[in-house]
Amino acid sequence: MKTTLITLAAILAAVATAHAQIDVSNIKSITVNKSASNAAVTGTREIGRSSLECVYKAVAPERGNEQEPVRMKEDRMILQTGGAVSKFYSYYNFAKDSLLKADPNNALKAVEHKNGTAACLYTGYPEAGRLTLTDAVASTYYTYEEKVPQIKWTIGDQTREILGYKCRRADCDLYGRHFTAWFTDEIPVASGPWKLQGLPGLIMAAADDEGLYSFEIIGLRSVERPVEFTDRRYIETTREKYLRQLHRYMNNPMGYLISSGEMIITTHDGSEPSTENTMPEFLMIETDYKH
Repeated sequence: MKTTLITLAAILAAVATAHAQIDVSNIKSITVNKSASNAAVTGTREIGRSSLECVYKAVAPERGNEQEPVRMKEDRMILQTGGAVSKFYSYYNFAKDSLLKADPNNALKAVEHKNGTAACLYTGYPEAGRLTLTDAVASTYYTYEEKVPQIKWTIGDQTREILGYKCRRADCDLYGRHFTAWFTDEIPVASGPWKLQGLPGLIMAAADDEGLYSFEIIGLRSVERPVEFTDRRYIETTREKYLRQLHRYMNNPMGYLISSGEMIITTHDGSEPSTENTMPEFLMIETDYKH
């Protein structure tokens, strides 16, 4: 049933943004190839313990339609940190998974739930100095491992207050974008949202200089919790190969689903559905790769 949910969500997103590529009124049927998905969870396991839980409001662009090519989407992201392993993931996606787990037969209700990113980032796993990312491109799950980036921060004198904590400004260049972050040494944890880390205190807020991607903490608490890794039959890849796949999907969802065999479309007049991309390029958070 989880495969059905993820594929349905991908199809709805693709059709919603396909007006410039395909005559939706000419669609006769859509067949989902469930065998193309590896979304089924095979288990969960504890890989560490966290002592601090942070909630961030994350804002990022999502693919729009012909009338509104780019629109901003808000997510709620959880950072579990304070131990050897940190985990950064979407609360919205976690809530949807929990809903399905409680009622596996109610996929449509889960689809109606707020949609969050499927990406999970584990820092310090499988070992210190490494990170692991898992994410779905359409309904296919990928994973890659790489070194934790050694970020060269420039710490300035500017300050601001966030949640009652005095924060200092720091700037860096990472994966093709310039970020401004605000951290507090009142919480001596060198963690932060996404892959932003390595400052002498918790990163409370960060944004890129184009105003496309931002994170701001809206709550935190000290709590002991297990850090859990979700097992699936992931396709193991590299960061660059994963980003190229994601770029292909985000820039042409309908074309990607058809060419990958995840979706088969028949039309009333028997014509082949167009997979031409006529939308502006989607601007991803990481830009330092060939595509």
